Amino acid sequence: MPDQPNYLRRLGLIMGGFLGGFTLILVFGWNLIFYPNSGDPWLIWALRRLPVVVGAFCILGAFLLLRQPVQNDPGVPEDDLDNMDGA
Repeated sequence: MPDQPNYLRRLGLIMGGFLGGFTLILVFGWNLIFYPNSGDPWLIWALRRLPVVVGAFCILGAFLLLRQPVQNDPGVPEDDLDNMDGA
């Protein structure tokens, strides 16, 4: 249904961004700590740090997606959304 928000897909993107980003940062960050290879040419030096940067962007994207407002469900009448406290 294209007019309804897909909450499960959004939750999957957020969780995937956090999990994938933290995994990239942890695995490749520790790899850089244990095997620094400081004498690499600049291109290899940049490519070895690329997964850490991609992981940081995944986490940033997950936080940005988490901060976006959630759309109202079109199947719920508007007066029920305004009267959520039961009054």
